[in-house]
This record gives sequence, structure tokens and C-alpha cells, in this order.
Amino acid sequence: MNIEELAKHAPDIPPLVVDVSETDDPKGKVSALLTALYREISNQRVPYLVVLEEADRFVPQSGDRVPIFGEIARRGRKRGMGLMICSQRPSLVDKNVLSQCANQLIGKLVIQNDLQSVAQFFPGRGLPRQLTSLKAGVFYALGGISPVPASIKVRERETKHGGATPLLGQRKAHPIAEIARFREIVRAELELKPQLGVAPLINAEEIPTLVKKEKSFLFFGRAEVVSAVHLYFRPLVELGVRLRTGIIKKKFESFFLVLDGEKGKVVDLYDRLVLSDGFERLLGLNSLQVELLRVISPDRDSTLIEMVSMMGDSKGVLRGAMNLLEKKRLVRSTTIGRIKVFRRMLDFPKFSWMSQPLDLQEVNLKQGKIAEVKIKESEIREIIKGMWEGADLESFRPFLYPVYKVELLLKRRRREIWLDGRNGKNVSL
Repeated sequence: MNIEELAKHAPDIPPLVVDVSETDDPKGKVSALLTALYREISNQRVPYLVVLEEADRFVPQSGDRVPIFGEIARRGRKRGMGLMICSQRPSLVDKNVLSQCANQLIGKLVIQNDLQSVAQFFPGRGLPRQLTSLKAGVFYALGGISPVPASIKVRERETKHGGATPLLGQRKAHPIAEIARFREIVRAELELKPQLGVAPLINAEEIPTLVKKEKSFLFFGRAEVVSAVHLYFRPLVELGVRLRTGIIKKKFESFFLVLDGEKGKVVDLYDRLVLSDGFERLLGLNSLQVELLRVISPDRDSTLIEMVSMMGDSKGVLRGAMNLLEKKRLVRSTTIGRIKVFRRMLDFPKFSWMSQPLDLQEVNLKQGKIAEVKIKESEIREIIKGMWEGADLESFRPFLYPVYKVELLLKRRRREIWLDGRNGKNVSL
């Protein structure tokens, strides 16, 4: 059946659904059908409703539109043809068509542009705060169907939604035998492959005897119960740093330092795993920005001119670096008269350098959970170059350290503590 014939019989047949989503030239086909249908309805003068899904595709605010929709929106009602437009992005729909909507059903919107585009339909009241958190099927009804915005709920559909998103649980994957076998081989290799680290000296069975348990009352109350013990391997990184030493700073020596691989804090392993302030607030800075922080005093004001004279870089380069440091709240600025002065807002950590690298061994990690190193070698290199003149990063050696996560239960109260996997002492992570 051609388009003219379809349009001629459309008023006399059950609801007609036209899906052009997978056709060539969908706008052209919709334009031809609606033009013929509009002409037929105008001749017969019978009521007919056109529902347009994905309205932002066919009547966009910018780009190619299907002109017949503008005609129907302005003059269709007197000829018997009504128009319902549906879109999840009202800000992208032609405002001339949107303004012709005498009734509105407005559901959940979260994007600011979309919220602003429907603000015109809430005169004098402002947008309801609930508009960004409405549940599926709940709408605000406005216009001729409701003089004031009213919340309504559309009843549950009885038919299956043809455009519903497939659920992950419905998918049944049947890998071929070779792929399944390869996965098992890789999984086994990952579990058994030893990595550089420190082996635990305490078994999980010993942990309950090492935990200091709290009581519900000081003397006669019930004590906490250890409900679970999990072994984790914390990622640490040993840094080898080349520094200038000596009175005239012309001699180079290598020193070593341990960082927490997740946060960038400095780690002390002498008595137990202890994390203290380190590089965490400097991560993401380049060497120039770190050096600039180093020359700014926390105790006295410094001007941009003074920084230029100390560092030798141009005022424009240093001004850009200062803006970033201010955004990260690493420095603060004050205007005195016409001069802007700066002070540093953090103290650089003092490091206890090691003269020799750690004696690390390969550890079988099959029994514990492993976290990944998050700090990057390139970031640490930039920080080291900025903190010490002439310094550089010689080595970046990740390794793993054992810690136990202990879950304790007392009545309804739960808490977690961490213990060092070498000696059972409490650690703060």
C-alpha cells in the first residue's frame, strides 16, 4: 500500500503504528505520510491524534525539521488533528512547537537545560524540587487538564515494552570450549604467580586472640565477637631517589623511601605499618608547581615579583601556576594595597631516608586479596624534581604488605579494625 492509500484509510482503521527507526530517510517518509494524512483529515473533519516519539529528532531546535509538524501544531486542532509530542530531552525540541502544547505531562528531568525548557509551564511557582527524582510513571500534569501542577501516576502497562532495555540477567553466554579453557589457565596463573612483597607471619586463626575487644559495660558486660577476618595485601612502593649531598651540593647519592601505593602517604615499617603525611596533596602537580610551592614561605608574604627573581621563570608562567595552586588550596593570596601576596598553606613532610633498599621476596598471594597501585611513577617523578634541586627518581618498585581486616560484632553494633600481618599490631589506614 502506498502512502496516499495509507493516509486515506488511516482514519477508519485501528491505531496505526509507523516505525521508521531502521528505514532510509525516516524524516522524508514521515513528512510524506503526515502531509497526506493532514490533507485527508482536513477534508473529512474527523478527530485524529498523531503521537510523535523522539520528537527531538523530527522537530529539533536546530537542524533539519519536518515542517508538517509545525503546521499541525499551529492549525491542526481546528481541522480535527491533534498532536502529542514525546521526548526525553525537551530542551532539544523546537520551541515554537513546544509552546503550542496546551497540556503537559512532565516526568523526571535532571539536565539543567531540560529543566529550564519546561520552566515556562510552572508560572509563578518555580520548578518543583521533586522533578529531578520522580519515579518511573510519575508525572506532573499541567495546562488544560490541571489548572495547577498536580502529581499523577500512570498505571502499570499490560503489554510488553518493545523498547525496554535488555536485562543483564537475561543474557546466557555459552563460551566455546577453547575460550573457557584459556580463561581457566589465565586465572590459575594469576592466582599462583608470586609477586614481590612481605609475607605474613601471623595466621588468620591467631587474629581473634590478638584483638583488644570492647565490652558493653566496663566490668561485667558482654565482649565483642570477631565475626570475620580477611587478609589483604596493601600496595606499597619503594622509591629510589638520587639527591645532591655535601656542603656544596655537587655529590650525588641514592636514598630510599616507601610510599603507600593507594594514597601517596609516607610509610614507616620499623615497628608496624604506619602511614603519615607525604605526597598525597602534591599528586597531579608538575615539577614547576612543586618548586614554586617550595620557594613560597608559610610564615611570610611573597610577591609574584619575588618568585620571578628566585625561580627565573616569566611572570605569566608563574601566575598560571599560582592560580592552579590556589584552586587546590595549597596557597592563599591576600591583596595589600595594589599588591597581591601569597603564603603556602601546607608543610612539606620531613622524610626519614633509608640508605639501602628493602630486602623483599616473592610472596604467594593465593590466600589474600590484592589492591592495585594507584599512584603513578610519572607523578612521583615530577614531585621529586620539584622538591629538591637536581633530584630525580631512580627506581619505582611496587610491592605488597600484609594486613588483616577484622570485623567485630557486639549486639547490633559493628566495627572494623586493621592489624599488621607481621606482628598483629593495630594499624590506621
